[in-house]
Amino acid sequence: MDSYPHEFILQHVPLMVVFGLGIAKDLVEQTTVSSPASSKSTHSRQSSTSNNSAFALTRQQIAKNLLTQLTAKSQAGVWEFGKNTGTMFHVVAVDKNYQFPPRKPMVRSPQPSHHSTTTIPHSPLSPLTPGSPVFPDGLIPPAWVRKHREMLPSVVVGFYDLWHRSMGGSIKEKDESMTSPELFGSIEPIEKEKDGILALEINEKRKSLYERGIRFAAVILLKAQHSEDPLTEERLGYIRKASGLDARNCFFALTPDRDITEFVTTINELVNMISLQKGLYEHSLNYYREHGKRVKRKRTRLPSPATAGYIRPSSDYHSSAPAPLSIQGWMFRYDYKMATFAEFRQEIDASIHYYESAYTLLVDFFAPQSAITPGAPGLPIRSKRWLNRHITTFKRLCNTLEIGDDTFEYWSWLSKQYRVFGDVLEIATRSGFIIPDPTTIFHTTSSADYRFGGASNSPMAGSGVNPTMVLQHPGFYYHSAAQCNSVRRKKFLAVEKIIQASGDALKFPSSVLEAERNIDHSTLTIELLTKSYEQFKKQKAGRMTLYLASEIAGTYFEARKYDMALKFFERIAKTYRKEDWHTILESILNWSLKCAKESGTWDNVVEYLIELLSDKFHMSEQKRIEIQNKLMNIIFKVNLTCYVQFKEPSTFVATPTPFQITFITPLDTPPLALQFTYLRLSFNDANFNHYFTHNSNDESNDTKLQWINCKECLRKEVNGEGYVWVKNVDLTFRKGSTKIFEGLLVPKESGDLQLQVVTLGFLSENWKIELRFDVNTLREEPMKRKWLQFEPISDGEQVKNPSFMNIEGSGDRATIKVTQKQAKLDIKVNHSAPALLDEHYPIQLTILNLESEDIKAMLNAELISDSEESEDVVFDTNLNVTNHLKDIDLGVISSKGSCVKTIYIIGKKFTNLRTLRLTVLYSTSSLIPSTPTPIQNGIEKKEEFRIPFIAPFSVVFNISPQGEEFGNIRETSSLDRIERHFLVAKITSVGPWDICVSGIDLILLDQANAQTKIEIISSSVELDSESLEQGYIFNVNYLLELTILNDTSSNKSVDIGLLDIQWKRNKRFGDISVPFTETTMMVPQLERYESELSAILDIPSNLIVGQIFTLTFKIINWATAPVRVHVTVEVNDAFVFSGYKQTYFIVSSLSTYYFKANCFPLAPGKVKLPRVKMLKAGDNGAAEQEVSITAPGFKEPVEDEWYMVFIKPKKEINKINKLVQHK
Repeated sequence: MDSYPHEFILQHVPLMVVFGLGIAKDLVEQTTVSSPASSKSTHSRQSSTSNNSAFALTRQQIAKNLLTQLTAKSQAGVWEFGKNTGTMFHVVAVDKNYQFPPRKPMVRSPQPSHHSTTTIPHSPLSPLTPGSPVFPDGLIPPAWVRKHREMLPSVVVGFYDLWHRSMGGSIKEKDESMTSPELFGSIEPIEKEKDGILALEINEKRKSLYERGIRFAAVILLKAQHSEDPLTEERLGYIRKASGLDARNCFFALTPDRDITEFVTTINELVNMISLQKGLYEHSLNYYREHGKRVKRKRTRLPSPATAGYIRPSSDYHSSAPAPLSIQGWMFRYDYKMATFAEFRQEIDASIHYYESAYTLLVDFFAPQSAITPGAPGLPIRSKRWLNRHITTFKRLCNTLEIGDDTFEYWSWLSKQYRVFGDVLEIATRSGFIIPDPTTIFHTTSSADYRFGGASNSPMAGSGVNPTMVLQHPGFYYHSAAQCNSVRRKKFLAVEKIIQASGDALKFPSSVLEAERNIDHSTLTIELLTKSYEQFKKQKAGRMTLYLASEIAGTYFEARKYDMALKFFERIAKTYRKEDWHTILESILNWSLKCAKESGTWDNVVEYLIELLSDKFHMSEQKRIEIQNKLMNIIFKVNLTCYVQFKEPSTFVATPTPFQITFITPLDTPPLALQFTYLRLSFNDANFNHYFTHNSNDESNDTKLQWINCKECLRKEVNGEGYVWVKNVDLTFRKGSTKIFEGLLVPKESGDLQLQVVTLGFLSENWKIELRFDVNTLREEPMKRKWLQFEPISDGEQVKNPSFMNIEGSGDRATIKVTQKQAKLDIKVNHSAPALLDEHYPIQLTILNLESEDIKAMLNAELISDSEESEDVVFDTNLNVTNHLKDIDLGVISSKGSCVKTIYIIGKKFTNLRTLRLTVLYSTSSLIPSTPTPIQNGIEKKEEFRIPFIAPFSVVFNISPQGEEFGNIRETSSLDRIERHFLVAKITSVGPWDICVSGIDLILLDQANAQTKIEIISSSVELDSESLEQGYIFNVNYLLELTILNDTSSNKSVDIGLLDIQWKRNKRFGDISVPFTETTMMVPQLERYESELSAILDIPSNLIVGQIFTLTFKIINWATAPVRVHVTVEVNDAFVFSGYKQTYFIVSSLSTYYFKANCFPLAPGKVKLPRVKMLKAGDNGAAEQEVSITAPGFKEPVEDEWYMVFIKPKKEINKINKLVQHK
């Protein structure tokens, strides 16, 4: 019963919550708190002082003992009532700040004349509350029972400490006044303050609990010093009055004695006798009585289920939600609650009455209803035969819900009902309940439902009492539960079989199947049968105990626990063998024989077979012959000895490995030659299984030692065996002979190769007998390992001068460890590092064969990069392009010879180290086919090389605007915008090798915007295999024209394209010609700035001191509205400016305006032009915006900088002119 939930096995008793003593874990986790010793006081009331640490220990010990005593007996089992349980509480210790479950809001019902639509709030656990676990049509959630049992008490008891100076606190200001004689014998202010705080705390707790109808009691724990203080009673009286507690039932003060044990005992007696019995317990009963009355009033207000149906509220007429709980459901809820509250107040008869009513409603609630069968109302379920009625009723309901007696769920439920009833009945009998004698039961009815036989009403008439109507002892119900669980297992296995056959598990819930798979049905059945066995043994029912023992043995057999099943069968057989019950004994011996065979106890097998041949058992002659054949089979197996030996403990892959199977027959057995049909050798790897058949034309003579060569076998398919190695050999065994079969294996992979079973078999048309030898079983007396050494004669079968050679170790060696042979191969790599990105980088591999024989080899190559986004490739001359070359045939490499192979790798994107992993897989040329197939499980040689990669070029791009033209180059619409930009690509050769560049192309990309078009106007690329040395810089220039069709607003950035460089390394790699490769780089996007105005400055060339020149500003208005532009000219010392320094002009929509400024240079050299600042006037008072000015051919200024020009001196110009004229 301990495995059931508490609400199933514990009675409901009033709940008491205590705080101030710690919580439950404090009983096992106790800490000791130490503090410095308190100073002595000169005050007379403080003469009895103690150490602070001693107080802490005393207070903690008191709390621990009180909590132990209060919770020691707070749970009552089902059958524990009736003795000293009238004043029992279920005590729960909580923290002082414990929060009780929230109350249901109280709403006053409206007056009858007032039609209010206010919704009455409900409990969070009510079916009417959305979010409740039982919403909308549930009954009772377990949380409701748990709330009243563990969380919501009827009584709360708080433990408080009365303050004392030794408890500490900031009282420095009070110490100065303690020497005053006026205060001697009166309550100190600090004590009044502390007492007031305590009283206020108790009063607030009392009020908060009083609103919920919960009684609160306070217990004041005093120190030893308080007992010597005459003012303690006065302080306690003040606290009691201020807190409003009843002195008789709700307020207590406990004074400790000198001995802590006696003190705790006194406290317990006081609490139990005064607090719990007289005051608190009576209130707790009233608390649950009021709850019961409240629920009863609700039930009486319900309409009759026969006259009232469910009426959906007017607000829910159009709702599609499920229908709420019916009237019967609400009646069940109220009956269950009334039963629970009656159990809390220990009114057991009333509780049973309400539980019976709830059960009746539950049956009615689930019963099927129709016009013909109105359901279950009126069933006579108030009979005393609750179990039978319960099972009968719910069996009918289960059949209706399609979970009837053909499902394992039903039998699981039924087994649980019988087991629970048996557990309850067992506890009852242990508690003194006496099961009535069936012979004394008399029924007043003559119905066949209660009696068999005649219909006479006489007590002695009839043939007996119906056992289903009589209460049996618990063993009967445990046995019924075990039988149901056995049926449950069979039903579940049938379901599993259906699922495996059809593969359709949709009709069965996966969660139910998974839960059922996790149940050990056999263990559960054995547990129930064992319980039944113990109960019947108490009743001294000998035959029934034997029957139950046989069922336990059968269950063990089904669970494949053959040793346990054999023990039970042997125990049963002793009784039936002694009493000569041969019919039953024959069945037991057959079952024992099966268990002995499965468990491998062959001595028991022989014993049972010999006993079954006895003439005491009545059986047919054919059956006796079968038993005798089984017996002979066992005898032959015992007398024929088999040994298995591998010559060496380990071997290598692809290495021929010999083994020997030795059979030895005794000197006098078998009397005649014994001829087997086949010999099977079963390995852990089925590829090495052997199947030898008897060759009738090759029978040997009476040679005592015979060696059979099984090395030259053929592999083919045998019916019933699969593909095996076969050969015809002599399988005739004679007495006193030794027969040795020697075979040869060639392992294909590393690991343990094990010969598991050796089988000799007889075959005929009607039967097959096999003798199995488990060669891995350790022998009791292991022999020294021996190997037959011989010189074969011409026929290859008989041996000449055989001799056994002792080899290391003892016993059988049926397992050999296979490892990979150490490769005798050398791999050399020749290449020119570092490698350049994107180039075809050749690597020359030289594979040197150091083996003593020719090998056939395959090459695998893999290029590994640290980057996950690597696009590296490796390929050979056959253009097998991949990042992993596999199974490249290297052909046959002669002993001490070599093979040269060239592969290429290409590193992409990232300049980091790559790892070239080379794997050469080879085997001797005699062990592999001549076709170039991949070598499986050959000898492997691995090498790894690190290859650095660097970039061949460093490219820097620069894009500068070259001005704009407005519809005057070609035929364009008035809204077309044409811009020119100058692209410079600065290419630097950064590699250590000379590079030959054959071409450089700018590949323009398609524009995402159809209104944008970009073209190459001109370029400076003129290459014819240009050679670039390390550090050489080569510039490539492109003039680009950007056309934006119908432009009013355009994208900020425009894709240009890819710069493609065709190149290769100048240095040759031997005779290998490396092709040109391509390196592609993305040109940065052309960044444009959206502006309604464009200003282009035209700066004249050949500026001379003293000669005036004109700066022309071209302003283009791209907007559809006119724009006002303010111009400010900032003059510097290098020029004289002609014109207004501040002016403005208006640029019409979609038009161009030219602004000119005349400048006179004053000094030669590189000078800054006069700065012209243009501001676009804001609309509707908005701030002005500066207009960016660009000058084609000049770098755009940044921040406060401006365009710089070079002014030539006048004298130098004159000299040049004179020289020109003179010539």
